[in-house]
Amino acid sequence: MRRRPWWRALAPLVGFALLTGALAAGAFLELDVVVRDWCDAHRPRAGFLVAKALYFLGSANLIAAILLVVAVLLGLRDRTVRPAVAVVGTALVSYVVVVPLKVWTDRSAPHAPWYDAVEVFANDAGWSYPSGHVVNTLIWYPVVVLLAERAVHRPLSTVVRRAVLVVPVVLVFASVTYLGYHWLTDSVAGLLLGLALAQSLNAVWSTSNSWPRPPRNTR
Repeated sequence: MRRRPWWRALAPLVGFALLTGALAAGAFLELDVVVRDWCDAHRPRAGFLVAKALYFLGSANLIAAILLVVAVLLGLRDRTVRPAVAVVGTALVSYVVVVPLKVWTDRSAPHAPWYDAVEVFANDAGWSYPSGHVVNTLIWYPVVVLLAERAVHRPLSTVVRRAVLVVPVVLVFASVTYLGYHWLTDSVAGLLLGLALAQSLNAVWSTSNSWPRPPRNTR
């Protein structure tokens, strides 16, 4: 949760812009179709159920609801609204940034009935690009770490922190692509955009665990 140089947020944002431009020019579309077809041909019932369960690790509504409850409890304990602000602020950033991009890029999901579903800027009903679930894993799990460290008043171990920050990203990226809920490049775009947003939010939330607790009334 250390502060990062500004270019660490800019680099993945540039990557997202370049990928979007490449897709608009027709690049990687055949790869997306090949990956979708391979997943469709290699999805037994057991694999579907496992991937479906992992998919919920990227559900913003579920994560936000749980974290808001935790944040309120911490706020009551420490007499501060700052944990709740971190949760609400992350949710606002997600909706303000990701939803307009989905509407603007007009890309349909892999199993949409349109002949040009794989193309960006093609279908007004398309909401596939970028993958919101992948973005969620990048911006929400740092808040999980932040609240956990505030709850115990000490940093998590490096191993635990890395696991919380990395494992959900990998699992959700794989699950949404494997299930055919998103094109492969939707997931890559979600990864790049999520990294940019996570680095930006980190600059705001990184001081949260240093917020002092108010003195207790000993009278």
